[in-house]
Amino acid sequence: MTDQHDKIKRYLDEMCSQVKAREVHTDLRDELGNHIREMMLDKEQEGLTQEEAAAYAIEQMGDPSAVGKSMHKLHSHRVHWGLIIGLISLAIVSLFLMWIFTSNVTNTMYQSMYNNHVVYTIIGIILMSFFMFFDYRRWKRSAWWIYVLLNTILWINLMISPSLFGTTRFMTGYGFVLDLTTAAMWVLPLAIGAILMDKLRSNFGVQTILSYIAMVALPAALLFQISDWVRLVMFGIISLVLFGWIRRKWLYTVIATVITACIGFLLLLTTDSYNRLDRFSVVFNLDDDPMGNGYYNHSIMGILQSAGWWGNGLDTPFDRFKTSYFDYPGVLLIDVFGWAGGIGLLVAIIWFVASMVKTLPRIRDDFGRMIIVMITSMFALQMVYSLAMTTGRVPILSVVFPFIGYGNHLIFDYAMMGLLLGVYRRKDTVSLKNNKSRPTTTPIQ
Repeated sequence: MTDQHDKIKRYLDEMCSQVKAREVHTDLRDELGNHIREMMLDKEQEGLTQEEAAAYAIEQMGDPSAVGKSMHKLHSHRVHWGLIIGLISLAIVSLFLMWIFTSNVTNTMYQSMYNNHVVYTIIGIILMSFFMFFDYRRWKRSAWWIYVLLNTILWINLMISPSLFGTTRFMTGYGFVLDLTTAAMWVLPLAIGAILMDKLRSNFGVQTILSYIAMVALPAALLFQISDWVRLVMFGIISLVLFGWIRRKWLYTVIATVITACIGFLLLLTTDSYNRLDRFSVVFNLDDDPMGNGYYNHSIMGILQSAGWWGNGLDTPFDRFKTSYFDYPGVLLIDVFGWAGGIGLLVAIIWFVASMVKTLPRIRDDFGRMIIVMITSMFALQMVYSLAMTTGRVPILSVVFPFIGYGNHLIFDYAMMGLLLGVYRRKDTVSLKNNKSRPTTTPIQ
């Protein structure tokens, strides 16, 4: 330590008292204390006593209160107001679109959905607020428990729970329905990355690769048994993205992607009991089955053609397809507000994803950067495909539109954004010792 001298210790104590982020106190004491000590040694070699050298060094550093306030500005918690305002805007758009849907649909079974949507949004915002202030580094310490617990819940629900809506992906209790496969899609890649990131970086070899494959294969097998192919594919894509980002071995990642795609195609070809391949092939010739697998595609394209630049307004009639609007909020937006509304949504989504990407260079902690990469990739994947479905030119799958689509996926959407905002909030308070690539703070002289 460099604060052995009483004067230096008092100086550093007063300086640190101005810095609220206690995580960086030790780093600041070491860094500024070492700088003081270097000046003291120079002056002692010139013939000054230790007391005189200490007084000189402290004088050169400046007022401890002023230095501390300067350090506080550099190492204080941050709020990404741009993303927060964007989230509030998406929440308002989402609630407005759901209000339009429930106000126009005549079937009473749909009219309670607005209240459910409000509840999901409120719960999601509460969780977002919690994770924003949550120390994301605790996630790394709990990763093994999270991985084991969620896989166990998936297995138990698969074994003992009755099928709900034709699948065992949901867990029900006390009137609440939790989408387990959506939880797995979001949470498990984070847990796997937290467990193996350091090993993949420092001890890359066959054993580490096999460990990563095994940890990804277990939940993948459970998702396959649950028969949720959409969440399975997205989980696989994000797992590959994380592997590529952690290792920076893109050739290995491309090879793994090709192998995984081949295995997935063979499984789909040999075990597909729900004619999923027909949903893919129909987009190549929509006229072959216009009232079957191509019905949704034809309906969406018809709505887009009739909407024009300014849409059909709030009085647009709701035919048989439009009772499915809660699954396709982008199509509803274009039907009511026209292509102008659709372009506005496209611009908003591009800005939103770009804002998340721009946070990455500002994060100094590798684990925090991994969280940003995973969350941004998952949102981008869902948003891009949801926008593509809005054209009617791609297979219609159960890919939800983050933040504006109906369902309890909103809980996970907001929670994950809270985690991202929490990483950003602590970007300047993470211990500098864990980020040796970043230049050290220059002391004020």
